[in-house]
Amino acid sequence: MESLAAALVNDGQTTIANALLAHYREIGVTNDELLVYLQFKRLIDQGNQFPDAAVIAKSLGESTNTVFQRLHEMLAKKLLTIESITGDDQKIHDRYNFDGLYDKLAVALKKQPVTEQAEKQATNENKRQKVFRAIQTEFGRDLSPIEMESISKWFDEDHYDPDVIELALREAVLRQVYNLTYMDRILLNWQKRNLKTAAQVEAERQRSIEQRLNSAPQQRQTGEEALPKIPLFKLDEGQS
Repeated sequence: MESLAAALVNDGQTTIANALLAHYREIGVTNDELLVYLQFKRLIDQGNQFPDAAVIAKSLGESTNTVFQRLHEMLAKKLLTIESITGDDQKIHDRYNFDGLYDKLAVALKKQPVTEQAEKQATNENKRQKVFRAIQTEFGRDLSPIEMESISKWFDEDHYDPDVIELALREAVLRQVYNLTYMDRILLNWQKRNLKTAAQVEAERQRSIEQRLNSAPQQRQTGEEALPKIPLFKLDEGQS
């Protein structure tokens, strides 16, 4: 064997389940996402649990932002999670976990009929992707992996309604505060007040406005309207 060929063999190999190659589109994985996964798996198999997106981008001939966008989409589809683990050096390190991809593959291979619950789950995942896209669009930049994980926790751990998250985004945009910390404060504020749906948020908005108007007749005469400390408004407000 020639020296170059021997070096290629010794460099190691990345294996992938044939079932994934045969059925990846059935579980919502695009061709681009599969390539990104393969590149990440290559480096993870070599011991790098949190590969640099720039390295992946160079291998694919894409921009780093494009790779982050693919990760963003896979997080939204629950194909990927980002975990924190304690390494051998006793320090906390992040790592990519693609177990969700194989969990979805296992479910797909059972070929169970689509149930009402499955349809509801698919609808919720579409809403989740819509929220990710909306935040990224309003912030005017790609989200970092940590930001994407934070948004995922709003769904999976806090169980916020997607419409309520979009309302919190619009609140942040109204205040020109483009960060997740401010959105999280808004969501916590509403949660403490037991406002779990967009309709409840709107009802509280109306109640707050009426209360302020009733307590400030002079404002009402001049046509000025006092807003709550954190403004509340309809989902369709400001849309063309």
